Amino acid sequence: MSFEVRFDTRDVQKLIKSLDRVGKSPQKAVTKAAGKGMTVVRRSVRGLVPVGETGNLKRSLIRKGERSRLKGRKVYDLTFDPGMNDVLQKPVKNPGEAGSTSTKGGHAYYPASMEYGFLTRSKGGGLSYVPGYEYLRKGTEAAGPEATQVMIDTAAKELINEWSKG
Repeated sequence: MSFEVRFDTRDVQKLIKSLDRVGKSPQKAVTKAAGKGMTVVRRSVRGLVPVGETGNLKRSLIRKGERSRLKGRKVYDLTFDPGMNDVLQKPVKNPGEAGSTSTKGGHAYYPASMEYGFLTRSKGGGLSYVPGYEYLRKGTEAAGPEATQVMIDTAAKELINEWSKG
């Protein structure tokens, strides 16, 4: 009794190529998924940003990608455009008053004062606290579940697309 075994290596080679392609694609899939998730968060935060006379605070909100040495990892930062610092930072008019610790002058950062609140002179003399809007915290908390689902769906779709190419 003899047995004959036939082995077609073309299928194995196709499998190896597919696995190699999928092995290289997680970074691309993760970057795209994280970007789409941050877009959801940014949209949510922009909806809560207090709009003043010019709308510069809302316009200055950008996402910025961080560099990572680790493969398969991407982090985006929701920040304010550094190119708009001349608009967002204003000199303190009366240093030492209203809670300012600087006696030399310094600058007040408008986005932080809108987020966390600030002290101001009240009409009767003395200080009063103006509460912050907490738009960054509220916006990210509200968009968290939706952003997570968008990232999962995008990453899965990218990996499936990459796998099915072969």
